[in-house]
Amino acid sequence: MMALNRIYRLYLELCGKHGDPKSLWPQWCADKKGSRLREIIAIGAILAQRTSWHNADLALKNLKKARLLSLEKIASLKDLDVLKELIRPAGFYQTKPKRLFGLARFIAKECGSLKNFIREDLKAAREKLLNLYGIGPETADTILLYAMDKPSFVIDEYTKRLAGELKLSKTLTYDYLKELFEKSLPKSTDIYQDFHALIIIDQRGRKASAMRAV
Repeated sequence: MMALNRIYRLYLELCGKHGDPKSLWPQWCADKKGSRLREIIAIGAILAQRTSWHNADLALKNLKKARLLSLEKIASLKDLDVLKELIRPAGFYQTKPKRLFGLARFIAKECGSLKNFIREDLKAAREKLLNLYGIGPETADTILLYAMDKPSFVIDEYTKRLAGELKLSKTLTYDYLKELFEKSLPKSTDIYQDFHALIIIDQRGRKASAMRAV
């Protein structure tokens, strides 16, 4: 129980240190999200795979300029070469278009809309996302937590690094840490979103401070 208590205490400590993350992550941690914002977050989750958010945001802006910042519009594309050029700033331009198109087609064609998909049970929705091309646990949980407001904790590299530094667990695999964090916290979408955002904010801040000290 010590590790579990430490995780909850860590959440409270980060809240005290950084305050409400909604001011720094106004869209992802918003209390109320419209359908458009939810779609943007889902698209962004794919674009942010193995790259910086800055690069993912450049790709999002390209999609917006081309009037393709919509799951339905992406799903209706006949030629992925257009998509390749638009999202090139996010890297992996050979695979990410296929991943984004696969997600968009699944949501728009098989579910009808993201709003419909949100009605799915958490476990079933996660399994369906994981069955899509190029979507692993981190991307699936990011979509579930931030685009769909479902309590599914995200374990990214920042979280793994923090868990290792603080020796929260000897095992740093995705599934083990996900279960550990979820058992340690109240089952709350708000807490999961805020805690994950606070970890990223804290880790980025520490990295920036270390670079300034060099």
